[in-house]
Amino acid sequence: MKQFVPVVTSEAGACLTLANWQEIGAKTLAYYLDAWLMKPGYALLNSLPNLRSYCGWKGTIVLNASLAPAKMDGIYTLRSRYDGSTVRISSEELISLIIKLAPDLVVLPPGLAAYIVEQRIALPKTMQPFIPAKEFLESEYLGQSGVYLSYESTSSFENFLAQFEQLKAKPCYLSGHFDRQQAQLLLKEGVQWLETDKPASDAFVGLVYGETEDVGLVDNAIAEQHQPIYINCSCPTCAQKFTKAYLHHLLLQTPLLCQRFLIQHNAHNYQMMVETLPDSK
Repeated sequence: MKQFVPVVTSEAGACLTLANWQEIGAKTLAYYLDAWLMKPGYALLNSLPNLRSYCGWKGTIVLNASLAPAKMDGIYTLRSRYDGSTVRISSEELISLIIKLAPDLVVLPPGLAAYIVEQRIALPKTMQPFIPAKEFLESEYLGQSGVYLSYESTSSFENFLAQFEQLKAKPCYLSGHFDRQQAQLLLKEGVQWLETDKPASDAFVGLVYGETEDVGLVDNAIAEQHQPIYINCSCPTCAQKFTKAYLHHLLLQTPLLCQRFLIQHNAHNYQMMVETLPDSK
């Protein structure tokens, strides 16, 4: 079953409430561990009974723990975007935290799968781990693991697609800023989990998806366009009959409110893409 996975710990994704995500039909949400290690921090996370009790999402929860590779001493480090301080977490602390948080799916950082095998750590059977593609190809660390592929917009999408096609017999979790054409192609090729912040981040800067082209609502010319963004769209925003001109003025006058409307529209577009495309054979 195909899933569109929005990122709710990004600046754009955090604009929506859980109820807002439910309204557009989202069933799976991704939370990035690095964002939570910065705030609220390791101590609070480690005090939680599990992740669901903290975030409140009743659907499928993904913990994307794709940190930068650990140093030789097995310590993962990241720099806080809030105060510039360095956050450090050992492999032992990291895997213990992941097990305690108990997400439905977890994307492991480089090197952690090998550590799990070395230390003979048993992951809960209810948790689906995904291993970076390079490590997955080099060694089958965990019998029930899937493959994690991350796409950088500056690299070749054709090469990324070719790599996915080689691995798609296994459960695959893909992440990246996939535009609509790329997302549609990957879904047609049979991707199971498609994580992207692009619809939300586009909407955050006023770029919304029309039927045939994207619409930049910050353009002053939009102030005279009294048509809806997308005539046949069934998202909560379009259901209120907002016109391009209205949303243009709202974005200028009340940006936080407008961003929420726009993110719901764009994310709903991706959700509908997932729901309407037939499964690959």
